[in-house]
Amino acid sequence: MKKNIPNSGNSPRRITPPLKQDIYFVKQGETLESISWDLNLENPKYLREYHNSKCSYLDLIPEDGTLRFLQKLHIPNSGEILKLNEQIRKSGESLCHLLPMGKISFNIELIDGDYEVKQTESDEGIKKSEYSYTLHFKYIKEEEKEHYVEFTMNNFKRNEEKPEEKINNLASDFVKIVYPITLIIDKSGNFIAANPIKETKDIINELETLKQYHTGSYAVSHIDQMKNKMADPQMIYNSLKETLPFQFIFNQFYKANYHSKDTTAPYHDEFSWLAPASPIRLEMVHQTLPQNDSNLVELLQTGKSIDYRTVSELYYTDLEYDKQIIPHSKSLRANHLATYTLDFMNFSIKKIKAKFDIQITDYEKTITFELEKLVG
Repeated sequence: MKKNIPNSGNSPRRITPPLKQDIYFVKQGETLESISWDLNLENPKYLREYHNSKCSYLDLIPEDGTLRFLQKLHIPNSGEILKLNEQIRKSGESLCHLLPMGKISFNIELIDGDYEVKQTESDEGIKKSEYSYTLHFKYIKEEEKEHYVEFTMNNFKRNEEKPEEKINNLASDFVKIVYPITLIIDKSGNFIAANPIKETKDIINELETLKQYHTGSYAVSHIDQMKNKMADPQMIYNSLKETLPFQFIFNQFYKANYHSKDTTAPYHDEFSWLAPASPIRLEMVHQTLPQNDSNLVELLQTGKSIDYRTVSELYYTDLEYDKQIIPHSKSLRANHLATYTLDFMNFSIKKIKAKFDIQITDYEKTITFELEKLVG
């Protein structure tokens, strides 16, 4: 919509509402959502209702909101928009009215707290595994336009076992030695580096002592692998970057562009649903869901695989991904679905509930992921 649009550099496109009731003629490709966005009206349903109360029978907008090219549209003036928005908010129907620049704002300082994570894996609807763990984030400081966050993982449970049930659990011992770790996040919300807080030599010495308690060849091999990983900060960063919690929080979710009040333009992202296999390339779209709680906003993230590789090839982790190859008949088939529940005022994450389905030869695998911020 290009009528009375202020030119404010990088500011989002906006129409300046008239002081008196006005008529607008719909342009090619415009929708109720895009026009409401330009008007700064927080729910397109109210624009439809406003127009229908003013127009002739022949110009009524149907319930699905379909507009005709060059349709005459009644638009509210600035004072009416303020009153409508007040009504919209009171009824809990405001759709992402806090979106600046067409994106969800990301404030890394609001990451502070504990989060419980649960993951399951099923084949043909039969659950094969279930495990959970806790994440702890503590914002430390900003320095030279980079943010520093202390991070810890603990309380690992598999198939409902208690965290301390297996005294000699090697993974738990790793966690106690390796964490906490300092995460470095850039000003755009990208996770760019990870460094252990302890001295590297002290961590490696502590890991070596584990061989006194974990004597099997399998355990010794894993201890040596962990020692090599902790000697190289880049390997620490790569390991965390390819975990689902980090991908859900730090990947492209907060960078998606909303071209209307409630829908993003498609974008590409990667998720490690089949770890330790390579991340799967997906095409994503977000849609704002109707509000059931005025303190929360929910967004549905849907994705489908655009990866040309087969499932087997995903496990060839040393094989560099070739962006020039397009998907073919033998490429993996997979779908991603996630609901983000965010605080309505600041868009911090309260909960993520996700599911991933993939066809593997003659059966379907389903993986679920849940992350919830703990109260207190």
